[in-house]
Amino acid sequence: MLFAQFEDKQFLSGSAGINFGNTNPENVMSTNNYGYNFDISIGKFKTNTKAVGWRLTNSLGGGKSLYTTYDQTGLPKEYDKSGINNISIGAGRFWQFYKHFNDKIGIFGGPGIDLTFSKAHVYEVSSDSRYISENKSDKIQLSVGLSAGLYYRFSEKWWVTGSIAFSNPIALDYSFLSSNTLTDDNKYKSHQLNYSLSPNFTFPSVGFGLRYFYNR
Repeated sequence: MLFAQFEDKQFLSGSAGINFGNTNPENVMSTNNYGYNFDISIGKFKTNTKAVGWRLTNSLGGGKSLYTTYDQTGLPKEYDKSGINNISIGAGRFWQFYKHFNDKIGIFGGPGIDLTFSKAHVYEVSSDSRYISENKSDKIQLSVGLSAGLYYRFSEKWWVTGSIAFSNPIALDYSFLSSNTLTDDNKYKSHQLNYSLSPNFTFPSVGFGLRYFYNR
């Protein structure tokens, strides 16, 4: 059986997600959350079963939250905080290997290397509910991952792709951390170097995207 030939074909791929949420209970201040994530990649088939390329990722999350602390007499104090609480941007290199079942359907998988910078700004109430702290972090992470997916070719120029599993077995990050206890203005800063070795796969990992071939 003769399958479509992909060698030397170049493509753009992308996926995106967006979320909103709102909670409005009686007699309590309403809270909400929002966020998005997207990735875009550019690649080229080196052979009929191997593609390489580069990708760019970005995500953002935020919202409005309500926190309550209690003093020594049991009197409550409420803090409402709103705004962006996390954002990240990353770039990476990927290698994909394909198994074409027929002219329309196939699977692919392979490794990738990503460098990501992220910022977080969150609030946390202590376990005894007496203190609330404002925590900020800047993190740079280098990770090596594996991923697998499938595709459906519905025209010469367009594919639908779907992710089915992923793993980040190796990761190394360096973080700059700061914390400020709002109730007594106690501050501290620290730096952390972390690494992880985790050969586990997340399966299934359901996500969909589009791929466009821009050369003949």
